[in-house]
Amino acid sequence: MLVAALAVAAAVQPNLAKILLKPAAVGAGYILAPRTDGQGTAQRTLDLCGTQGYASEGLRVNRLQVDYVDQTSPLRLSNEVVSYKAGGAQEAMREVAQHAARCPSKPISFEGQPPLTYKLTRLRDSKLVGGYVALRMDVSGKVNGKLVRQIRFAVYQRVGNVLSGVYSYDLSGVVSGEAQQQFVLHAAEASAKALKKGAKRPGIPA
Repeated sequence: MLVAALAVAAAVQPNLAKILLKPAAVGAGYILAPRTDGQGTAQRTLDLCGTQGYASEGLRVNRLQVDYVDQTSPLRLSNEVVSYKAGGAQEAMREVAQHAARCPSKPISFEGQPPLTYKLTRLRDSKLVGGYVALRMDVSGKVNGKLVRQIRFAVYQRVGNVLSGVYSYDLSGVVSGEAQQQFVLHAAEASAKALKKGAKRPGIPA
């Protein structure tokens, strides 16, 4: 009986590769670029406003993350999909919302990142999964004595025990925040559809 139960548990794990964004959903000209740290739970998922207070990291079962690149565009995007033990994805969303609401106003340094200040703004999009957390992050600070400013975006969504994070930034520093926001929310809306389809119809993992 135990062997049968374990086999059933394995079979119902979602196929994360099928939940990932398709390059065409990101934009014309974008291709999928694998990451060296893109598979498995050795790599952290949540580090919004630091790495403390994310107990859900220990509840992850599997993780897959890829980047999307268009050589003609400075806008970069990454999609991370993570499966959790029962209740883990819901806990992860609670933690993200709490950190977003209490992000320190002083510079934060973690996991090799230089001390930078993060000013967070919540975004609204009715096409995302209910309970989503969508953020614009105005990042500033000094790196090697040089003033750095960048606008980044992060959108977190959950269906069942699967979380999807969509992250974006501008390599050039010249794309307007409004254009970046439109770009990332377009991808996040596509991720919402993929989550609703894939997270509720689990298959045998690839």
